[in-house]
Amino acid sequence: MLGKQRFSFDPETVSLLRKTLDDAWARLRPEQRATMSRTLLAERILKSAAKGERNPEHLRNAALMSIAAQ
Repeated sequence: MLGKQRFSFDPETVSLLRKTLDDAWARLRPEQRATMSRTLLAERILKSAAKGERNPEHLRNAALMSIAAQ
């Protein structure tokens, strides 16, 4: 969870984050999608973005690797 700290992203970054989330979600196997929420995946992407990461591949991979580690 991102906690109580608030982050603000410009419209271009929001668009990039949405596309990254869609891409990451599409790469999950159906059984993975059935057992997790898009919200959790989005939180993982936002966590990296809050640290300054903007590369879509890095954002996606970090989120997917954190899911795989569970």
